[in-house]
Amino acid sequence: MKRRNVETEKKEPQSGETTVADPGGEAGTMAADAGTFPDGAEAGADGGEAVEPEKALSPIKAFTENEGVEQRPNLSLREILGGDILTGGWLRRQMGLIVLCTFFAIVYITNRYSSQQEIIEIERLKAELTEVKYRALTRSSELTVKTRQSQVEQSLRATPDSVLQMPKEPPFLINVKSEEGK
Repeated sequence: MKRRNVETEKKEPQSGETTVADPGGEAGTMAADAGTFPDGAEAGADGGEAVEPEKALSPIKAFTENEGVEQRPNLSLREILGGDILTGGWLRRQMGLIVLCTFFAIVYITNRYSSQQEIIEIERLKAELTEVKYRALTRSSELTVKTRQSQVEQSLRATPDSVLQMPKEPPFLINVKSEEGK
């Protein structure tokens, strides 16, 4: 693809020409009525320069080519078990990724183990809490039974040295007159 340096070719558009910016940010002039650039190249369908397909694909081919990379199409089990794969360029290039994946696997396993330990502890504490609640409920019901009036009277009768007894007369209200109402 032929690119023109705009800074070196600073020319003003003449009458009948318009300034056009191509996708690379460079400006060129195009004749308004002819559809051609001043240097004679024809414009493409999108208004840019026409480019041959081989030239357009050459940067892509260069990018995808593996220069200096040793290609081994057949990798056998013997090479893997023998350790020959460890000396290959592919493994050396991917070593950072392998270490990162190993690190994340260790973190994942550690996190899972600690969360399982916490779940076991939570279940143990729930069982202990239930047991303590049942024990507290039992003590509360025993206290309620022991503090009933009939139980208190019975325990007082069973104790020979107790001088407390139930009154024979019902309770009555004592009316106190206030000093203001005299």
